[in-house]
Amino acid sequence: MGTPHQPDPYDIAFEETIAARGHTAFVMRAGQVLRIVDVAGQQVADLICFRLDDHGDKLSVHNTLLLNRTIYLTTGHALMSTECTTMMTIVEDTVGVHDLIAGSCSEHTNAVRYGVRGTPSCRRNFELALQPYGIPMREIPYSFNVFMNVPVTDTETKIIEPVSKPGDLIDLRAECDLLVAISNCPQERNPCNAFDPTELRLQVYEPQRLPQRFGPPVERAEAGR
Repeated sequence: MGTPHQPDPYDIAFEETIAARGHTAFVMRAGQVLRIVDVAGQQVADLICFRLDDHGDKLSVHNTLLLNRTIYLTTGHALMSTECTTMMTIVEDTVGVHDLIAGSCSEHTNAVRYGVRGTPSCRRNFELALQPYGIPMREIPYSFNVFMNVPVTDTETKIIEPVSKPGDLIDLRAECDLLVAISNCPQERNPCNAFDPTELRLQVYEPQRLPQRFGPPVERAEAGR
């Protein structure tokens, strides 16, 4: 885990604050770096991405797990696609605790787990964010859950409160042109967001100054990190 950088304003391609329970989708070009900042602490960002020129090639948490040989991603690991394209590389991480296995909350899982209907969910957020791009729910993959804390033991897995603090961040470099969608997780019926969803801040940096900070792009993550 590294020390957060304070880049100059002219390095920033765009910024956005996602309100609690909100969502967004945007295009990233190869070499750009996405920074996700946990503003108040203990807030999860569900992230998915698609290759910009082929939406059928999209994030695969299964291939990401397989090719990194770990469920615990941090600096140096890569997000992989259904076709084993390297989509994003984690180049900075002040938390080191994220989730690959718990999926995204949905209307259906909330109904089964908590006996409620009509609740906000990450799956619905993704559907809304991706409607302008013509991507229906059935084509939306399951997510890499930034800042989510899902410990695994020999006998169980469970969701507990995140360890991220106010201002903690993760930086992900696009390794190809991407369509990225983020759900600011609205879950308030388990400790996922410490029962109190809050806002997130996004910044996308241009690549021209980034090599001095983060090093050159990589084609894929080394297995076994």
